[in-house]
Amino acid sequence: MPMIKTDVYEIDRRHLLKLTGTMGIGATFVSPTELFAEGACEKVDTTPPNVKPEQAGATLQFWIDGLHFGPRSTLKSRANITLFMNLKQSAASYVESVVLLDPKNFVVGARYFDSSMKMLDRNFVPYVRFENVELDHTATYTCIYSVRTGSNLKLYTATIEKPQISTLNTTFLPQTMRTDFQSFILGNTLNPTPGLITTPFQFYTQNTLSAHCARGRITDMAPDGSSFNVNIDFMHDDAGENHYMRYFIVMDPVGRLLGFVKRVNKDDPNFVVKADGTKACNVGKITDAQRLDFNVPDLQIGNIADCPYVQFYTEDSYDAIARNMIRLR
Repeated sequence: MPMIKTDVYEIDRRHLLKLTGTMGIGATFVSPTELFAEGACEKVDTTPPNVKPEQAGATLQFWIDGLHFGPRSTLKSRANITLFMNLKQSAASYVESVVLLDPKNFVVGARYFDSSMKMLDRNFVPYVRFENVELDHTATYTCIYSVRTGSNLKLYTATIEKPQISTLNTTFLPQTMRTDFQSFILGNTLNPTPGLITTPFQFYTQNTLSAHCARGRITDMAPDGSSFNVNIDFMHDDAGENHYMRYFIVMDPVGRLLGFVKRVNKDDPNFVVKADGTKACNVGKITDAQRLDFNVPDLQIGNIADCPYVQFYTEDSYDAIARNMIRLR
C-alpha cells in the first residue's frame, strides 16, 4: 500500500477559482508549487520530518490497477487509480475537490464533494477512483485535495512518482506478512521482479490457471461494516508441509486490511467443506488480537461498508499469490 506524506498550501478560494476556472478533464491547473513561487499562497508546516506516514494526518494512499503493458509495448497503457486521504468531512471544513494532474499540469481526472459526502470510518472523505485513464509508468503525477473552510482553501498535494506495475511491494503489508511473503515481495531466482503476483491473466511460474485462481464471494455483511464474511475458495488442496493454502486476505480498494486468516500448516482446520466437496476459508473482520499480533497500524485498517469493491488474495506458501475483486456497489 503506497503511502505518501503531503505538502499543504493555504490560499483564498476565490483567488484559486479565478486562476484555474473549471477543472474539467484536459484543463490546465495552476499547481500549488507554482502559486507558492509567485507568492500567491502560503505553505503550511504541518508534519515534522520524523513523523511516520502511517501515523501522520493527511497522508495519501493509492492503488493502481493496470500498466502491465509498460515497456513491453508501444501501446499506451490505460489504468485505474484509487486514492484515499485521511481527511475528515464536517460542515465547517470539508474536501471540496480532488484533482489528478499529469506532468504538464493537465487535469487527468477531477471529483467534487460536499460536507455530507463522507465515510462511516471516522468521517473520512470517500475513496476517489479514476477509471480507464492514460498513465505513463515513467512519468510523475500530482494529486491535489482542496479542503474548504469558509472562503479559504488548504491544498493537500502529493506526488506519485513513476507508477508501479504492481503495488504489492515491501511497504504494502504488516511486517509479519512481509516476512511470510518475502519470496514474492523481495524476489528470488524464480521471481526476480519484486511485487509481481499471479492474477487470472499473468503468472511468473508455469502454474495452470485452474489451480491458481482466486475465487470468492461475500455471504454476509452488516450495514455498518461491523461484521462480514467473505468465503474464499482454496486454489488447490494442501500439497505438503511447505505447500499448503496459508493466507486468505481481504482488503479495501487501496490495500488497507479488512480481514485475514493465516493457516499455520497443512493440517490447520481453518476451512469449511462446500457442497461439492471442495474447501474454502471464511474471512471476517480483523480482530483486536490480529491487530496486535501483526502490528497493524490503525490507518492501515478499513471498513468494508465504505468500499465500492474489495480485493482479496489467496496464497499457497510455495509459488502463487492469486488476486481478485468483488464489487459491492
